[in-house]
Amino acid sequence: MNTKRSFSKQIIPLVVFLVFHSTYSQPKNDFVLTPCIGNSILNSQTSETELVKIVGKKNVERVERWYAEGTERIVGSVFFKDTPQSFFIKWKDTINFKNPEWIEIHGDKSLWELDNGVKIGTDLKELVKLNGKYFTFSGFDWDYGGQTIFEKGNLESDCYTIQLYYDYENLFENEWNQIVGDKTVSTKNPILNKIKIYVDTITFYFK
Repeated sequence: MNTKRSFSKQIIPLVVFLVFHSTYSQPKNDFVLTPCIGNSILNSQTSETELVKIVGKKNVERVERWYAEGTERIVGSVFFKDTPQSFFIKWKDTINFKNPEWIEIHGDKSLWELDNGVKIGTDLKELVKLNGKYFTFSGFDWDYGGQTIFEKGNLESDCYTIQLYYDYENLFENEWNQIVGDKTVSTKNPILNKIKIYVDTITFYFK
């Protein structure tokens, strides 16, 4: 019997399990944010130094990002880059990197969610249901595209913004023109039933 080969067959699944477990073993509550407040780990008093102690220095990177159509430069911290745990912090104190002003959540399979049920990937039909009524959003395909306006529904809040995106493969050009560009689009528009629209980015503000 080849004991070396047998040992390898046993150890490889074990290594895979340990890597997976170390990545995803955080309690689900760590990824749930209460509007304006955050949670016990991410809140208005959090600092980069504190978070580094929790997640490890290798999972934190300071980065430069541009917003407002390339006119606003922001230096912040990204955590767990390119993973389902990822988030970006814009700090109020940019000298000591503490006291978050807002965090941005984006990316496929993100673990983050708001305590009202909204998360990355939530589709339009579910969003209307959570809001309790139809709402509007800005047309797609520009810097401010897909920004929601909840029209005094259940999801209206000044503690977060939700940006939508879409899969337009099934649209004719005249239909596509109705939902793109600097215009307001109603979720009552029947064209939206032909395509997938979903939450793409959540920007969470601390008070």
